[in-house]
Amino acid sequence: MTQPRLRLLSTPSHIKDHTPLYVDVDSARLWNLVGDDSIHLILKKPALLELARRYDSQLIDYCEKLLNSEDYEDWLMGLDLLVALGTPEAIDRLILVYAQSLNGERKYVLSMVAKILTAEHVKPFSIMVREVACAGELDVSGWTKIAISTLVDVCRRFGIDTYGDVVSRAKVSILSDVQNIDEIVSISDE
Repeated sequence: MTQPRLRLLSTPSHIKDHTPLYVDVDSARLWNLVGDDSIHLILKKPALLELARRYDSQLIDYCEKLLNSEDYEDWLMGLDLLVALGTPEAIDRLILVYAQSLNGERKYVLSMVAKILTAEHVKPFSIMVREVACAGELDVSGWTKIAISTLVDVCRRFGIDTYGDVVSRAKVSILSDVQNIDEIVSISDE
């Protein structure tokens, strides 16, 4: 009997290094723009991303407002901003969103967490990733090496063989730092 297999796919990012739109604007002016209800949210996004780049402390509260909105686009923007923020608090909030989401949304939130996952959050992510640890194909574009290694480890535990170029690259990179995912988990416990 053959072992179930999960093929991990990844496409290279086409993001070019460029100067952010509002890099020279002070935070107070950015918040004035964000607070203007006559401006559509999509036009506020560059200002919000600049605030995230600056790790503005008020941004988490704004993300809460977006995540609690009835508008699905607001909810998606809240997730994007948490990813852009990338702080441990932002990852904690994304994990909570995952736990409160319906099945269709869970995979999207999981991929958002995977883009900024650190060793500190491997344990909850290893529980989350069980949902996608099954035979087939999975796009892991933009995932951190820790997220990919966690997925590979969970698949191994479930008897699922993972393959693809991204698996080899993640294994080589992570193995140069630590020997296995259990070591990452033990590091995050300290």
